[in-house]
Amino acid sequence: MAYLNLYLTSGIELKKEDVEKTGLLFNPKFPQNWTNNQMKTLDMLLSNCVKYEGQTILYEQRRSKMEAVRYNPRRLGRTTLVDRESGVLWKLVGMKLLHQKTGTNVYKEKKALLSEFKTSQGVIEFAKLLGITKKKVYEVDGSHHVILKVPQKEKLLDYKDTKLTEHLEELMSEYNNFLNSYSIICDDEKYTDIKLRRTFRDYAGDRTMLYGSRAGRYWHQLKRTKRIKHLRINRSKYASIDLVSSQMNFLYAYRFKTGLTQDDRYSVPEYSGTTNRKFIKGMTNVMLNTANSRKACGGFKGWLNHPDRRYLKKLYEDNPFDLFVFQRRIRNYHKSVAELFYQPKIGMNLQFLESSFIFEVALQCCRQGVPALTLHDEILVPHADKDIAEMILNGTPLNKRLYKAIF
Repeated sequence: MAYLNLYLTSGIELKKEDVEKTGLLFNPKFPQNWTNNQMKTLDMLLSNCVKYEGQTILYEQRRSKMEAVRYNPRRLGRTTLVDRESGVLWKLVGMKLLHQKTGTNVYKEKKALLSEFKTSQGVIEFAKLLGITKKKVYEVDGSHHVILKVPQKEKLLDYKDTKLTEHLEELMSEYNNFLNSYSIICDDEKYTDIKLRRTFRDYAGDRTMLYGSRAGRYWHQLKRTKRIKHLRINRSKYASIDLVSSQMNFLYAYRFKTGLTQDDRYSVPEYSGTTNRKFIKGMTNVMLNTANSRKACGGFKGWLNHPDRRYLKKLYEDNPFDLFVFQRRIRNYHKSVAELFYQPKIGMNLQFLESSFIFEVALQCCRQGVPALTLHDEILVPHADKDIAEMILNGTPLNKRLYKAIF
């Protein structure tokens, strides 16, 4: 299983005459007047088919994935790729050279829906006739592991390379090499050519890499129940090691210049029980990422709308409570850091610190022979390696230079 890679090419400049020689132009479903951009798109698609022969190939249809030159060096357009009428992908599907995968898609319950297709022997033969083989396929300009987006939107931004971005690229490249050396299987298919990326948000408007930076794709986009059922690491079910009250403990570590603790920051005295703790956790994280208490009320209701929280939403709707009072009690419980609530930039800074720490732990695990997958504020490892991974996590210090850069 792989993601459609926009960087792949055979290096062959396809022309109408080349395709005509294969006989496919006589197929009524094959377009007669393709543009140069469609031919470049055909080359990219066939390069993916050849490299990932026999595998499921996942792709996203949102326009944002096709914009900035850094992430799309050949300037391939969304319309020429996935448009139902003129897109190259759908033309190949119509000719039965590609097969839209049928059945249950384990990714389809997430917000960012993924589509998927499989190659056929016919498309491999078509590629060979055009001279596109595995030996000729390569990545143009090198793909990037560091992504920058506009806050609250999916628009991708370009940025200048710095010592920090180059360092992040090196670390992510090393980490991805480890991931590709493992057998990571989902829904009976192995992930191949894994390119995990860190996505930053340009909250300050200066294109610095200090906000956000969580990873996405692959197992991150699976619903939790599906992940537990389908995901395997080196043929083993995984164990999850997570940071307790992650962002709040990072906040306390900053405020009091201490090390990272594993204290429970979501046990507000007025609200007991597991369900109330989940409500407190949700509201606390919303308060760290919204500008005021009114917006936090809306943010909390949005948080409840997540598919994984349907039961919490029903509990709240059946027994609603005053969200302003709820926030006030949370602030009172956290008096020593209360002035840092309602500052969205700080919330995204904390996410950056959390993500950087988690990636550092995962990389240390891999370097010590423990396969480790990142998942927001969690590390996923084979069950047999859980104790070792916990020791590594507890022994990993905070990066004080990152704190100084932010605060």
